[in-house]
Amino acid sequence: MRTPETNDAAQICQLVRDSGVLDANSAYLYLLLCRDFSDTCLVACRAGDVVGFVSGYRMPRDPTVLFIWQVGISPEVKRQGVASRLLRELVMRCDEKSLLAIEATVSPSNIASRRLFESLARTLDVPLIDLPHDGFSTADFPPGDHEVEPRIRIGPLN
Repeated sequence: MRTPETNDAAQICQLVRDSGVLDANSAYLYLLLCRDFSDTCLVACRAGDVVGFVSGYRMPRDPTVLFIWQVGISPEVKRQGVASRLLRELVMRCDEKSLLAIEATVSPSNIASRRLFESLARTLDVPLIDLPHDGFSTADFPPGDHEVEPRIRIGPLN
């Protein structure tokens, strides 16, 4: 596991597209994540290929909160704990910089993602709190484009 570099962006973008679950963003966005947000993103590599990634950012209004945006894992390493290890490693790296909570939005149909965050909360021995009114409703997205994305919060961490 390591911080991403711009030469990882194309593989990350392809990993997201191949997932069939994550919202695909432009290749340019993944270049920006790798260049400008590398301190809050990680990649997992096998034989030089990106097989997993986590992207996040410090909340601009409250930098003590790390918002996890996407967690993507290649099918070849699913169910091997790669996603959990990526999240734990990212939290450990950010914790030194006064991290107090982790937030994300998780759609109701994304059971695997919900379980991943529940597992992280158990590992950190802190509560996972549902904040259903602080996420995004279907009305926030283009018509028929997306299901609701309620927010969750893990913490307090310290």
